[in-house]
Amino acid sequence: MKIYYREKSGGIEILRCFGMGGRVEIPGMIEDKLVISAAPYAFSSHMNEKEELKNAGLWEVSDGLGFGREEHVLAGNDVEEIVFPDTLKEIGRYIFYGCGNLRKLEFSDSLMQIGCGAFTGCHALEKLTVHMRQGKKSGVKEMLGEMWQRIDVNFLYEYEEDGIEKSDIMHRRENKSEARLVFPEHYDEAVENTPARILYTEYHGSGSNYRQCFYDRELNYQEYDRLFEMAVAMDKLEVLVDMSFGRLEFPYGLTGNARENYREYIRKNLEDIAEYLVKQEDMHRLEMISSQKLWTLEGIDSALDCASKRKETEVSAFLMNERANLVDNRTGSECMDVDNLQNNQEADRTEQGKNGQWQITEKPLNVRNIRRKRFEL
Repeated sequence: MKIYYREKSGGIEILRCFGMGGRVEIPGMIEDKLVISAAPYAFSSHMNEKEELKNAGLWEVSDGLGFGREEHVLAGNDVEEIVFPDTLKEIGRYIFYGCGNLRKLEFSDSLMQIGCGAFTGCHALEKLTVHMRQGKKSGVKEMLGEMWQRIDVNFLYEYEEDGIEKSDIMHRRENKSEARLVFPEHYDEAVENTPARILYTEYHGSGSNYRQCFYDRELNYQEYDRLFEMAVAMDKLEVLVDMSFGRLEFPYGLTGNARENYREYIRKNLEDIAEYLVKQEDMHRLEMISSQKLWTLEGIDSALDCASKRKETEVSAFLMNERANLVDNRTGSECMDVDNLQNNQEADRTEQGKNGQWQITEKPLNVRNIRRKRFEL
């Protein structure tokens, strides 16, 4: 891999990359200096290389995998994934202009300065991975503001919180220090009402509202979860499935009420969701339904019917086992209810028997008392 660079403010600015394949991973240091920025048009095919690379430095590294293959410029449609180092603080304007095949971008919360038009033409971009090493603020809001399509964002909270030692970081990451969020698409279109000769705007998707959940560059999770009701009314099933399961599996910042709202959505739409998951062959989320105890007979039968038609033997076996467990649990609950009812009835009869004996023994005592009173008189 070759990288053309220049010094800037005591650090290194990336100008151009050459390599093989579609994945680009930028190093954190070049010539013992931190890589702090990427220049305008650095990954765009519209850069004037002759002018921009004049007097640029060259850094090379060999990975041993490209023997006999010629390196090419990593720009435009040849770029599919880019990983920036934690040291990067700035990306220039139109840096990804025309990168039509760019799908994934990984960076840290050090990246705060986003050049204008940075994501112009990046219609295939679908995932951002953000390493939160310093706090809860990032440059994600500015990035999302330039894109209308659905974007999945993974926040990896890796900074040290008060009272938590370094040895606990991996434990936190495995549990609640990761958030997987979906920011739905949004777009508007002009619709003509011909008889009235009026043009009005129709808005599609809840993505515009979700992109406003940031306050001072920090994501407000309560506001994000509150908007789910709007998403249910405006977005597609696959988006809602990813949102609800993502929040339940990675519940960073998830309140009890929000958790129950996501569970309730899955419970109410279980037949459609289960069928969709079977078609996607998503065993992990089918297992999540089991772990969350959300199965109903109607939902599991719908999933079984779909799996049977698609001849998904593994999925069918799993669902049949879950159905048997569900039936057994229901039967056990019903038996417990019957036993409790019988026990209650038996207790009532016993109590009634005791009351009857008391009444029988009480009456003779009353008679004796009356006879004594008569004798005294």
